[in-house]
Amino acid sequence: MACKFISELSKLRKLSMESVENTASFDTFKKYLHVLRPVEEELRDLLSKVNAANKKTLILLCGSAGDGKSHLISYLRNADSEHLLDTFELYNDATESSAPQLTSIDTLAEKLAPFNDENYATDDGFKMILAINLGTLNNFIESEKGKAFSTLKKYVEVNEIFSTYVRPNTYQANSVFQHVSFSDYQVFTLNSTGIGTAYLEKLLEKVFRQSEENPFYKAYADNGSCTLCQKCPVRHNFEFLSNPVHQKAVINKIVEVVIKDKAIVSTREILNLLYDILVHPDFDYNMMCKAATSETKYLTKYIQCTTPMLMYEFDDISPLINAIRKHDLLRERQADMDVDMTRFHSLENIYETFMGATAETPYTKLNDTTKIAVLGGIKPDLKKLVYRFIVRTKDIKGSYPATAQKQLFEEYIQYLYYQHSGNEKKLAKLYDATKKAVLSWDGQFDSDSICIDDSNEKFWVLEQLLIQPAIYKAQPPSTGEVLRFATALKLRFKNANSAELQTAEISMDYALFEMISAMREGYRPTVQDKNKHTDFVSFVQRLIEFGNKATRIILIPKDNEHDYKVIFEKNDFGYEFKVV
Repeated sequence: MACKFISELSKLRKLSMESVENTASFDTFKKYLHVLRPVEEELRDLLSKVNAANKKTLILLCGSAGDGKSHLISYLRNADSEHLLDTFELYNDATESSAPQLTSIDTLAEKLAPFNDENYATDDGFKMILAINLGTLNNFIESEKGKAFSTLKKYVEVNEIFSTYVRPNTYQANSVFQHVSFSDYQVFTLNSTGIGTAYLEKLLEKVFRQSEENPFYKAYADNGSCTLCQKCPVRHNFEFLSNPVHQKAVINKIVEVVIKDKAIVSTREILNLLYDILVHPDFDYNMMCKAATSETKYLTKYIQCTTPMLMYEFDDISPLINAIRKHDLLRERQADMDVDMTRFHSLENIYETFMGATAETPYTKLNDTTKIAVLGGIKPDLKKLVYRFIVRTKDIKGSYPATAQKQLFEEYIQYLYYQHSGNEKKLAKLYDATKKAVLSWDGQFDSDSICIDDSNEKFWVLEQLLIQPAIYKAQPPSTGEVLRFATALKLRFKNANSAELQTAEISMDYALFEMISAMREGYRPTVQDKNKHTDFVSFVQRLIEFGNKATRIILIPKDNEHDYKVIFEKNDFGYEFKVV
């Protein structure tokens, strides 16, 4: 028996026909799901300025696969009342060739011929939008065909389109070339209190709101004669995720994997995720009907099909699910949870615990059909399954207090906001922690010495290293929302002993931030840490070059039995040797 509700939900899947973008059409379903994003506002503003100037222009709409470029073009072309694209030629798929004997590079060179070095300066009013992935753009301008587009290449380089760092992007009135980069935008924003998730909230609200305009809710409400209707996990999942609190928990997990795991999360991936946490990959109506003849069998199948379990229990459903699984609360060791687990498994009757965890959720209905109260003392494996379900449900509901890991994550978000809002001076504590990590990378000595050689069996070899923050002042401080930003921090130090500006820079992602924060509390990096953070190892080596080893080195004994140090110091008469 085919379920109309699940069939409708399947439109969310990345592989569905509805997810395939066609710039020549924009159906009612896609129009319903469309949500205004900051990148659309930037493109609209640019299109308005280009139309007003009415000069020859190539707009590069660049980013990565599935990030919404095609969707946005399709929307503006077919569903937008302002008709901003009416004067533009569109080229959307730069990976296809126009003829069997031509490569995609050949075809792209043909399409862009009006903008090659020979023709770009001829102002014939021709306007074009090229939606292109960054990798394809790089391959093109570095190819043999790309040699005829040196002016375009220079524009790409000057504007640092391939950079992982975000730089201001404005309309360039004297340029034939303009661009909007989807890579500069995340699916969330930054503000003074943390993150802004308006786009994600609106997207999930589209899927779950109770309205006849919503095709998913309409299919949900039209339950027909389904015998499983009242105890269907898919329907209960939909009800569960209709709660804004539970939606927010899913949104927070998406933000978490973008920051911590550098996940490239597109709208397409998010919609696919919603399907994956609503419908079990092996969900089968007949199987569920058969299982319903046994309370324990149905309870097992049901729990496996719930949203809290679908988020964490299964491998390789999608890359996004895989990333989310790594941050399952059950993977964190906490004393309170260990106590709760021991207590739970000692219970003969789990009714109170189950009903408390599922309160104000549709999952409470499960007790009406399976008598869960008495199952706890009978089925140990089932009891373990129920426990995992309870913990994850409570986590989504926000029933647990904030962990140290969560507080550290919020600190990182705050630093991201400070940097990208121009409030660089508020990174002082982070700069201090990073300096401490640099100096203690191969051993903790004093406040301005660093180990430059630990290979000797008897001594550490040190030099004096005086470094200071070299903060960026590219923009005035702001207190507003940050729309365009990278998810890594950029820290820079300078040589405090040099009259010339000598600097070294490090891109600090969350994993590196986490380790440096631990080192701030006394943690010593392991060999595994050093293998993982080779970028920081290189950064330390660059800073070592700022030291004074040419004029002074210090030897510290390794045996811990002798409290002295040996100093070799250059003076006007050669080198002086002394023991302190």
